[in-house]
Amino acid sequence: MLRTLDRVVRAVQVLAAVATAAFVILLFTNEPQKAAPVPKAGADVGQAIFATRCASCHGADGGGGFGPTLAGVIAQRYPDPADEAAIVANGRGAMPTFATSLTPEQIDAVVTYTRTQLG
Repeated sequence: MLRTLDRVVRAVQVLAAVATAAFVILLFTNEPQKAAPVPKAGADVGQAIFATRCASCHGADGGGGFGPTLAGVIAQRYPDPADEAAIVANGRGAMPTFATSLTPEQIDAVVTYTRTQLG
């Protein structure tokens, strides 16, 4: 009986060690990718910023995903564009801040894009 219990304990220890090793390996090999650069100016800078910074959470068409739907509701949700710009700049909830990675002009461009193209 004692030998059986010993084997079970050792099996659990081995499984725990393997799981820990797998976790550590995945932790170091699954580093986040750097964000793609965005153009500084141009007619479609807002669209480029949305595609590189926003679409992964809000969907390429603004239809939602991890983040909430923007298409068709952004102007109703934030009647004042400054409120939307503040959320983009400062983040809210699970949404990160973009004030350190986008200029105020780029934030305004993506806000304009979401309001005019995604509505």
